[in-house]
Amino acid sequence: MSVTQLNRCLILGAGALGIKLGLQLQQVGHEVIGIRRNPSRIPPGLTGVAGDLSDPAGLTSIWRRHLPPDGGELCLILTPDGGTEAAYRRTFVEGLVNVVESLRVADRRPHVTFVSSTSVFGDLEGEVNELSAVAPKAPGAKILWQAEQWLAGQDLKLTRVRFSGIYGPSRLRLIDNVRAGLVPGVANAPTNRIHEDDCVGLLRCIVRSAQAGLAVPGLIHGTDEDQATLGQVCAYIARKLELPLPAFDGVPSRRGGRRWVNSLGIDALGYQLLYPDHQSGYQQVLSTLPR
Repeated sequence: MSVTQLNRCLILGAGALGIKLGLQLQQVGHEVIGIRRNPSRIPPGLTGVAGDLSDPAGLTSIWRRHLPPDGGELCLILTPDGGTEAAYRRTFVEGLVNVVESLRVADRRPHVTFVSSTSVFGDLEGEVNELSAVAPKAPGAKILWQAEQWLAGQDLKLTRVRFSGIYGPSRLRLIDNVRAGLVPGVANAPTNRIHEDDCVGLLRCIVRSAQAGLAVPGLIHGTDEDQATLGQVCAYIARKLELPLPAFDGVPSRRGGRRWVNSLGIDALGYQLLYPDHQSGYQQVLSTLPR
């Protein structure tokens, strides 16, 4: 087997995060295959392949062609084509069944990294970590939790990564709300966040650690080390933008609950966050905005 095959990583769902991950892996010697419905959006340096979750025969062909027989890395960064329960089921139930069954048909056993969400904790209060029980409430979160459980029960080398609220230069909703003077949510509610660069960095660390044969936790919370309320984060943004503190509509978030999400997995993996708190992260984001 060639060195290229030994360093091969396939990314199913190569959107914004997947492309950034692929480019970083490519820079350190990995061959990266980006799989999406329209592979023309895959940038130079990565190999773009057309693939669809609803086409198990097509997936089988991709695995046979691009995954080495005795290893490789497969990242599942899946996004439903809408916010409905049916859309979540198409992606995280029917789609995942197609992925796993096509791997079996192709006789391939890569290490699989599956991106999930801390929304599976529902409206739990207090501090939670990877050892805590979950209590999803929203339909999409319930389906994500079912997907996690189902995948964990398959004969896979699997790492689940639950990201908290992702922000960064391409995700400016909170900054836009502060500028508009009205923020959805409760000012004193806990908020859990991770910079998009740390999402990519964490996934890169998982892939490289697994490829090197190092121990990788089966479940990792992708979240920063901050315990800041929504009001504190908005106050920092407003101060940096020299704007007054925005108003809050007082409607509790359906996703965030009243919990602090901690990560034992990041420490176990040995990943060092680039932006461990909202001040350092939003300082970077604001520095990229036009004056």
